[in-house]
Amino acid sequence: MSTITIAIPDNLTEWISRKTQSGEFADSSDYVSDLIRRDQERSAKIAAMQTAVKAGLASGVGERTADELFETARQQARTASGG
Repeated sequence: MSTITIAIPDNLTEWISRKTQSGEFADSSDYVSDLIRRDQERSAKIAAMQTAVKAGLASGVGERTADELFETARQQARTASGG
């Protein structure tokens, strides 16, 4: 495991202290690690969405109506949620 040193304003240090004192996080490293993991997940979701948009644009103009597309999306959402 690596160690890094960062400088942050007092108000952010106080925020981290409140988060750790509340028991949400074990310590400041745990809190910062959680933020980084969330940022990684967010970045991965954005990249996946960008890939999907590019694929959609590259596929050309479709023949289904907007209503048909929305119904397909609703069906897929129901299937994905188990309902």
